[in-house]
Amino acid sequence: MKEAGRVANLSGLSICVFGGDRREVELVCALIDSGAHVSCFGTPTEGLRSEAVVAPSARDACAGADAVILPLSGTDLGGNVKITSRPVAVTRELLAMADSAAMVFSGIVRPCLAAECAALGLAVVDTGEDDELAILNSIPSAEGAILMAMQATPFTIHNSNCLVIGSGRTGLTLARMLHGLGAHVWVAARKAKDRARAFEMGMEPVDFPDLSHCLPQIDIVFNTAPALVLDRSLVYTLRRTAVIIDLASTPGGTDFVAAAERGIHAELAPGLPGKVAPLTAGRILARVIPRIIENEFRKREREHEPGR
Repeated sequence: MKEAGRVANLSGLSICVFGGDRREVELVCALIDSGAHVSCFGTPTEGLRSEAVVAPSARDACAGADAVILPLSGTDLGGNVKITSRPVAVTRELLAMADSAAMVFSGIVRPCLAAECAALGLAVVDTGEDDELAILNSIPSAEGAILMAMQATPFTIHNSNCLVIGSGRTGLTLARMLHGLGAHVWVAARKAKDRARAFEMGMEPVDFPDLSHCLPQIDIVFNTAPALVLDRSLVYTLRRTAVIIDLASTPGGTDFVAAAERGIHAELAPGLPGKVAPLTAGRILARVIPRIIENEFRKREREHEPGR
């Protein structure tokens, strides 16, 4: 990925990074280049810059931090960091080690994390809502989904009937790639404007109430909607030879029990960027996260300017 624009200025900030994988190694390097002091815990050490402090404990890593960064996958429902080489439970006691005005950055903000931050008066930022990050991440997500489909089918993507459920940032990127490979692409979207966009792109638009009429024709279903869309009744309208690739966050948008009963190959595949293209995904984090942090701290400074 070509780097564009200036480097964020995070000079003077102390930043704690919890967990992650190869992506976070790239991010830590970028944070250091931006002038931040970085402490890590549960982050892979291979490839880390010597300037990064590998703390002996989560409490040590968090002590006095101005910003705490969690992986894009955030925590599970119990507050445990989902991707980490060493266990990290993000508790109120742990976050209390950070600066009293610290900000917490996470790709998914579970209710438990939001509650703990609120109790301490810490601002929490959902990095998963950032358009630049989500659109860039949609590229490796779409490539990974297509790879999984290729591995699961005895036929080519070219000339196959593919349905993409959801027309968000990942859905549109995926639909465009499938179309470029010569697939016949249907796009299911709830909003008329999104169905109009699918039609403009040369694809077949589908409203959700019409899925039962569309699905019997489909060879591969790609779901990006974060809700149960492919319920039992819809799964049973699919051919037994169909394949489902579900990119939504756990538990996905598919009735996997019904798919198994039907004999349909169905896979839940969240977090594909870090699995299929960790270097590119890491460079995306390195490009975007420092900018998000800089913007959030600048916004706070403006809010506290005299006269405001």
